[in-house]
This record gives sequence, structure tokens and C-alpha cells, in this order.
Amino acid sequence: MKTWLPLLLLAFLPAAFAAPTPPPEAGTAFITGSDRGIGFALVQEFEGRGWQVIATARDPARATELAAFAKAHPRVSVEKLDVTDNDGIEALAARLKGQPIDALVNNAGISGSFEGQTLATLDPREFERVLRVNSYAPLRISAGFLDLVARSRQRKIVAISSGYGSLASVEWLSTSGYPSAYFYAMSKAALNMGMREFAFAAGAPRGVTTVLMSPGAVDTDMQRELRESVAKKGSPITSPANAPAQVAHAIVMLVEQIKPEQNGKFLSYTGKEVPW
Repeated sequence: MKTWLPLLLLAFLPAAFAAPTPPPEAGTAFITGSDRGIGFALVQEFEGRGWQVIATARDPARATELAAFAKAHPRVSVEKLDVTDNDGIEALAARLKGQPIDALVNNAGISGSFEGQTLATLDPREFERVLRVNSYAPLRISAGFLDLVARSRQRKIVAISSGYGSLASVEWLSTSGYPSAYFYAMSKAALNMGMREFAFAAGAPRGVTTVLMSPGAVDTDMQRELRESVAKKGSPITSPANAPAQVAHAIVMLVEQIKPEQNGKFLSYTGKEVPW
């Protein structure tokens, strides 16, 4: 048999017999709000896929689960970071100077008091608190750590948004039993706008790809509080909430596959684009 014949036959093998595509090279992930919920699940998922993880928490001394996980997994380090503290953001960025960050995940967020953001209350202090954490902080952190992301190989920034931040979803949310949450919805819409502008004006010139991701309904303290609140009013939410580990797995798989042409996109954890 001619020596070239096996090579010719190999070219016509079904795709199922082709060599599998190797997984993307693991890098270093930096995650805010890592002590619980989606954040902690992201730490576990990234680490399980071979990434180095810089996990941050507002009060590491109280983040017992995160501390225990980091102790048992040397690829994970824990740093103190209050996302509302500009001086703290700058100090941590300076301390990590020289450390490339392949994926910066702005996960920290709050729902705020639902009672404080009804039309009957509209508490201005609660408005400031929710917008500071959910809208301003991710932009401030992305700016503060941009140099570290830009010097990495993967150069990715992710901001965890929400369907509440989609103008197109307002009617669906109201008909699905989800309550009005004016401040939370406004904060996520503002996050989307701020990070989309950042994606093109600041990230792209440095070779950084920035995307927004909606995790959907996740079984976290925030989701349980929301469902308990509406259930007490006699209109329970019946749609299921996914486990944090399930959503974290989907998000990390997406992060690993982000391409530059997706810069500025708003994606569901399923990979589909979310309407603005």
C-alpha cells in the first residue's frame, strides 16, 4: 500500500473519530464576591479546570468555606476586597502588579432591600448603595485592573449582569411572577451600558475582550429571599432556579471560549445573546 494512502483515508474519517479539540490553556482568574453563591461556585469550577484563582471577599475572616477550600487547594489564594472601597481597589491592584490576570470576573452584587425600592418608598440611600455595588464598582475594578488583564494571554473581562437589566425582559419578568425591583433593574441596566462602553473605548484598544453575562435564576441567598418575599404576597415564582455549581460550570466554559469578536456582547449562561 502506498505510504500516502493512510493519510488520504484519514482525511475522510467521520468527525467522531477525529482528534478531540484540546481544552483552552488554563490561566489566572480574579473573582469578586467569592465567598458565597455564584462567586464561590466559580472559584471551585475555575480551580477544578486547572486555573489559578485569586478569590476576593469583603471580609475574608468570615468567609470560612472559601478559606477552607483555599487551604485544601493551593491554586486558590484569598484577598480582601470591598468593591465599594476605591482605595482598597487601588491598593490590591498595586500589590498584584506584575501578576497577569487572564479572566477578571466582576461577580460581586447585591439585590438591595425589596421593600426599599418599591414606588411607595424609593429609599434614596438604598438606591445609592445598590448602584454603587452593581454599576460603579465593576467599572471601577475593570479600570483599576485593566493593565494586569492586558498583559495576560487570554485578556478577558466578564461582568455578571441579570435579565433584570434587559429592557426587553421587563414584560416577561412581570408576567412570570418576578416583582418590580427598580433599583436592582436600573443598576444592571447601568452596568450593561457602562461595561459595553468600556469594552470598546478602553478594553479593545488594549486587546481585552469584555462581555456581560446573565446567569439566569440561581439558587442563592438572593434568589431565595426574592422568592420568599413574593410568596408571602400570594404570588409565588414557579419557574425553577439552577444550582450555583451548574451555572458556574456553564459560565466558566463560556469564559474559556470567549473570542474577540464577542467584545461588548450580553450573553446568557447558555451562550445565547440576551436582548438589550
